[in-house]
Amino acid sequence: MAVIVSVVDEPRSAKLGKALILMVWLALASALCRSETVWRDEVRALSLALQGDNFIDMLRRMHGEGHPAVWYILLRAAYAVVGSPVVLKIVALTIAATAAYLLVFRLKLPLSITLLSLFGSFSIFDYAAMSRNYGISMLVIFLIVLSWEKAACNGILLGLLFALLANTNVHSVVLVGGFLAYWFFDLILARPRPPLTAYRTFATAAAIAAVGIVLCFVTVYPTFNDTGQNDLSGENFALLVLRAFALTSSHFMAFYPNSVLELVVAYPLAAQIFAALMSALIYGSLLALANRWPAMIAAGLVLLGLSLLFTLVYPGGYRHQALWLVFMIAITAIESQRDGAGVAGIESVGGIVKFGRLCFLILLALQVVSGVEKVHQAFIAEIPLSRSKDLGAFIQSRPDLKDAVIMADPDYLVEALPYYVRNRTYLLREERFGTIVRYTRNARLSLSLADILQTAHRLQQSERVPVVIRLDQITAPVSLRESYVWRLILTPEDISAFQSATSLVKRFGTVVGSDETFDVYVLK
Repeated sequence: MAVIVSVVDEPRSAKLGKALILMVWLALASALCRSETVWRDEVRALSLALQGDNFIDMLRRMHGEGHPAVWYILLRAAYAVVGSPVVLKIVALTIAATAAYLLVFRLKLPLSITLLSLFGSFSIFDYAAMSRNYGISMLVIFLIVLSWEKAACNGILLGLLFALLANTNVHSVVLVGGFLAYWFFDLILARPRPPLTAYRTFATAAAIAAVGIVLCFVTVYPTFNDTGQNDLSGENFALLVLRAFALTSSHFMAFYPNSVLELVVAYPLAAQIFAALMSALIYGSLLALANRWPAMIAAGLVLLGLSLLFTLVYPGGYRHQALWLVFMIAITAIESQRDGAGVAGIESVGGIVKFGRLCFLILLALQVVSGVEKVHQAFIAEIPLSRSKDLGAFIQSRPDLKDAVIMADPDYLVEALPYYVRNRTYLLREERFGTIVRYTRNARLSLSLADILQTAHRLQQSERVPVVIRLDQITAPVSLRESYVWRLILTPEDISAFQSATSLVKRFGTVVGSDETFDVYVLK
């Protein structure tokens, strides 16, 4: 297997250069982390982690949420020490910084790949500034790369890392399968044939990984978010699978910067052109591994596995899609650390491999452009991801709203508030107080403004406190589809009655990257 090249004998100038690069990354990621306004998905994880009287109770209550347990355990443990919601940012940035250190100092990669990977949007923002459970995947993947040499004599360590990776998020189960496929094909295609002990080592790691995968699915399923999945009713399963294989690039369009995606949305012809270009870049990137059959097969299988997941379970956002890039970086690092002896591949493919590497570098460069856009949005345009922080500041500036009950439609707009204020929040569709929305059909799937107003009056009378209502801007009668299967119905009569019974106290500005902007009303 691979041999890790020691960095002890590196020239002092090289070490200083790497330290400077890492410091620049840390300064940029820290600034983005500080400026980033946490939004509902981030705070939802913390709310779930703080449920129950102990870790066991927390794990029991989060069962069926849709994510495995590692992120919640880390947040619960950190909160026990810090005692503040700021642990979200602390834990996320610490994990990302550790991964960045490994990328710069420990992984053997070409400088171009290292720099583009380090300053891509996923490294400086989505896995660092944004407090989600996907940055853990990058860290564990890099640890797997560094531990790969030990697989030749001990499969337990890699097996444990595979199991840990499988419990960072569901998408990483696909990555575990990719690593196992890489190892398996490396064994069966190797010349001369490896000894029997090599197969036993692989079997040990695979068995431990399987336990981790089972633990992930036992934690995630059955899910209480029964509407938070793709609706496949009336769809032909075989056609869906074929579509996932044939149109893989359609699931990875978020690799483009927002400026390109705006063109895709505005111009249908541009959408077709850029989809074709993305296909060329993605499939071309696989050719960078054309001289290493096991690596190319594994990367291709991960690509198809994620495409199937996005097609059959739920759509993938950028944070999910970028996991394939991290896997490609990892496989490239493992292969860079090998001497290449006895590994089956395509002989004399210098031109093909160079073309593939160019495609992969272009893909990574696009992520850097996206990262530049994130920096521009944060520090120049100053457009936040969410207006929940602004609402928290507004509530705190109004002594009369100190004890107010806050409700919203869609319900999930209240999930970010516990990070900023201590006000109680009410979930309209589930008709209960709470901070965690359940995307279930066992709720009021259709709401009208009259329903919202009636509930607000009832709460005002029963709780004897002001009631704050967050809504999208009301412009005209319409039936709005929200979230997965929710619907909000606005009629002229209901709009008139609502506006007469409430006071519009704040209208917030635009956001980028989410839908968390709104008008704020107080019930008279």
